[in-house]
Amino acid sequence: MQEDLIEGDEWDVLIAGGGVAGAATAAALAPLGLKILVVEPGPSQARRLAGELIHPPGIDGLRQLGLLAEGTPLGAPVHGFAVFPFSEGADAAMLLPYGAVREHRTPGYAIEHRLLKAHLLAQVQSLPGVTVWLGARVVGMERDPGPAFRAVVRHGRGQTALRARLVVGADGPRSPVRKLIGIPHQTQRYSGMLGVEVADTHLPHGGYGNIFLTPTGVAYAYGIGAGRARVMFEVLKGADPGASIRVQLGAFPVPFRRDVERALAAGKPLAAANFCIIPDGTVKANVALVGDARGCCHPLTASGITAAVKDALILRDALCEAGFDVTLALRRYARLCGRLQLTRRTLAEELREAFLAETPETLLLSQCIFAYWRASPGGRIRSMALLSSLDNSLVSLAWQYTLVALQAFRLLPRWLKSRTLGSWCRGLLKFFHKSLKFQQAALRQRVEERLALGD
Repeated sequence: MQEDLIEGDEWDVLIAGGGVAGAATAAALAPLGLKILVVEPGPSQARRLAGELIHPPGIDGLRQLGLLAEGTPLGAPVHGFAVFPFSEGADAAMLLPYGAVREHRTPGYAIEHRLLKAHLLAQVQSLPGVTVWLGARVVGMERDPGPAFRAVVRHGRGQTALRARLVVGADGPRSPVRKLIGIPHQTQRYSGMLGVEVADTHLPHGGYGNIFLTPTGVAYAYGIGAGRARVMFEVLKGADPGASIRVQLGAFPVPFRRDVERALAAGKPLAAANFCIIPDGTVKANVALVGDARGCCHPLTASGITAAVKDALILRDALCEAGFDVTLALRRYARLCGRLQLTRRTLAEELREAFLAETPETLLLSQCIFAYWRASPGGRIRSMALLSSLDNSLVSLAWQYTLVALQAFRLLPRWLKSRTLGSWCRGLLKFFHKSLKFQQAALRQRVEERLALGD
């Protein structure tokens, strides 16, 4: 790459980051006949966990974009989730299949992150109008005359300032682009995550994402293809990792537990941190954030990759509807993505609180969730629509939360045998108060969205 060949180049779109979000954005915008540059630093040498599970809407989106052809030999199909409640044994798992939702015409997939990223980036490099600079990164964002930003890119021969009508920050939860353009964010660290790879021979429910609920954290296990399975353990803040993992292993069926124990003894596990990051904005001037750069939440809902693909499609549609008026398009994009992100984050936070069951009130919520799923096939369907990001409505989430809360009345006789009426009442009041807050937030968001789209 020669610096004198690129000095002064102008692009329609510059995308910082060639991961899932960046590749999806490039593929979404390429058919519009735009001149697109993807700036990708290259693979990280750190041994860490990253998103691997893709819900059916995410798979459909990747196929629509031409990035993941049907039959591509990557990963393993995921047909839903098997959730193991507290201390009820491996035979008591609640199965939540994607197939129950009529709109889910394809399964989800779990694909090892590095393989997925390499595949998507290779596909993007073959798209007309798309140029990929590997080993390059955005290191500065400077104001052009006027409100727009231009990007300073560091590459093999130095640094070059590049102008683009649209700059997309697809550079992950720690997004340098977000920082460089001055969008502050709030960060809450939930926990850490440790993960190992084992044979999938004894995976309790093959073809499902297995979720084990324990007082010390949530454990996950799912196939990733080629006879392998990923197992991940959540370690809460301040907890001893070894002790926490031992408690979580106690929820595993014995044959699978032994496989995992051998893997843990054989080598150092992969690691990651679980954060909730909420930026103060999604767009600024001619810059849009997509994927985790736009915000991330606890991985319990496994919605990160699916949300990134949806962001790319929403951005494409907003640009088309606005006739590539970047200011108008980004205003629409920010409003529409806000609905997706708020519902996704709220669902993750509420499920995590319930599944950890750290107080009597949250234990009641956890029991109500499972009672609802057991009693209502329709409830399981609507829950999976929300979990998979097929339904992004906070109103839907609030209504489902209300129906879950009503299960408390069915549980009252059993609850009073071992716990107090006061805890039950406090839990019930908390449920309905939250449901009302969700409805108010949804109404406020819908009004703001309509006003913005009417501009």
